[in-house]
Amino acid sequence: MLSRHDKLTIISMAIISSASATLLHEGLGHGVTAWLRGDIPTELTSNHLSDLHPDHWVEAAGTLVNLSVGTIALLLAHRSGPHANRRYFLWIFAALNLLPGAGYFMFSGIMSVGDWQAVIANLPHQVAAHIAMSIFGILLYVFLVRRLAIAAKPFCPKRSDYNAVGRLPYYAACLFSCAAGALDPLGLQLFFVSTVAAAFGGSSGLMWADSLMPSHSSEPELWVQRQPAWWIAAILLGLPYIIFIGRGIHFSH
Repeated sequence: MLSRHDKLTIISMAIISSASATLLHEGLGHGVTAWLRGDIPTELTSNHLSDLHPDHWVEAAGTLVNLSVGTIALLLAHRSGPHANRRYFLWIFAALNLLPGAGYFMFSGIMSVGDWQAVIANLPHQVAAHIAMSIFGILLYVFLVRRLAIAAKPFCPKRSDYNAVGRLPYYAACLFSCAAGALDPLGLQLFFVSTVAAAFGGSSGLMWADSLMPSHSSEPELWVQRQPAWWIAAILLGLPYIIFIGRGIHFSH
């Protein structure tokens, strides 16, 4: 039996959530923090924010903003009651903020690159710091996947419904991020090292969250309804995001 969820609406919500999460990370997290600390941002893309005098707070702020906003979104989703579309959007928005945020600790801890590598670069006992950060990232990631799986249960009365609820938006967000990241002025090396890894790896918990989903839920079944306003919003945000943010916005200084 086909899922009753409207797939175009789900894809649209995923695109909006993906773009918003990246803008929160790069723009609000790195960019605004840099400005508040007297730094000078020079370029904003979907992959990075360049600035003249980065410090540990600037590097850490992107992830911290995503985790904070994602936590708030997940709490609001729980309080949305039977409003299925609003609740689902808050859920996928939370997922695309929380999972890459938690994943960054694993990524930097294991690969020794990225924002959190810069944060701990001057700490003593680098091997121990990387091991601790990796373990923390793994535990946080699994915890968040479990919380997201519980929150998604009303949308998945059957296990197969999760293909539309979790896996479809994962692929949509990944492809959307790659479309923007391919235009980054820093070239294909950054695209493969940063964009592809962040897109497919950071949110990969969406691919297996159903394995941690409870078998029963006391809440009524919820279905994402067809709502063309989401389609229009995804086009109005998604196309300019790819064209302008993907290619990069330069700031005079």
